Amino acid sequence: MTRQETRTTGPSSPAPDARTAPLAVRERSHGGQGAAWRAFLRRPSTLVFLPLVIIFVLVAVIGPFFVTDPVATSFPKLLPPSAEHPFGTDMLGRDYLARVVYGGQISLLVGFSVAVLCMTFGLIVGGLAGYFGGWIDTAMVKIAEFFQVLPGLVLALVAAAVLGSNIVIVGALLAITMWPGVGRIVRAEAMRISKLGYVESQKAAGFHSLRILWSDVIPNAMPPVLVATTMTVGRAILIESGLAYIGVGDPSNPSWGGLLNEAQSYMRDSWWLALLPGTCIFLVVLAVNMLGDALNDAFNPTIGRVK
Repeated sequence: MTRQETRTTGPSSPAPDARTAPLAVRERSHGGQGAAWRAFLRRPSTLVFLPLVIIFVLVAVIGPFFVTDPVATSFPKLLPPSAEHPFGTDMLGRDYLARVVYGGQISLLVGFSVAVLCMTFGLIVGGLAGYFGGWIDTAMVKIAEFFQVLPGLVLALVAAAVLGSNIVIVGALLAITMWPGVGRIVRAEAMRISKLGYVESQKAAGFHSLRILWSDVIPNAMPPVLVATTMTVGRAILIESGLAYIGVGDPSNPSWGGLLNEAQSYMRDSWWLALLPGTCIFLVVLAVNMLGDALNDAFNPTIGRVK
């Protein structure tokens, strides 16, 4: 055997290890996701609407420490916005800025909690269905289809009539009826990722299926899931506001939709009662939907291009 043959076939050129090959693939995948996140943060819509969402969240969290009691009726009724009362007062003499700040807590809490619950249910059900397939996939899909056909608005109305208007019940019903959309996206991504080379290598190396699902499949399926979750925030806020507007809400803790319900009889003369909470709903829903579009464009840059 010649010296060149020895260098080619000898121990100096070992075969790739099944345990180390997936790591390089994952590093390239994470590098691509990092570039997508940087592209997302540089987009003009992100620079405008991400700070807007952060401002609304900060106002909802720390705003109650800087406003008056939202139920105190110690001011003149229906005062227009002024230096003393930037948002005016309502029909009972309550400071409307405090009402809007506390209403934002309810609306944002419902929106983000419903989105988190939908993402959690979707990751569990969709991940198991897409990765394992077979009878598990069939069972999970049937479960998702059952919850998907449930009419959320009708369920909320029935729950309000039977159990009373409670924001926890409304949020739970919204999450139960909205998670299948996220679950279908997770299922499709899990089915795609489970067929990739680094996942097959880990299966061959003897790694446990749940470990592979948790450490590789779910993290790589997150970008489209996050896009769907941001859209869920806006949908949940709109649906909750609509329910509160027709009276299905917690009257002791009104959200922005509940404030709109209270302002119905005063919209002609006291315009600020409807304009201010309605503007807040519009800006928050617009911001989260624009952020969702920006995420989608960053992680799917070829979507929508003309071939």
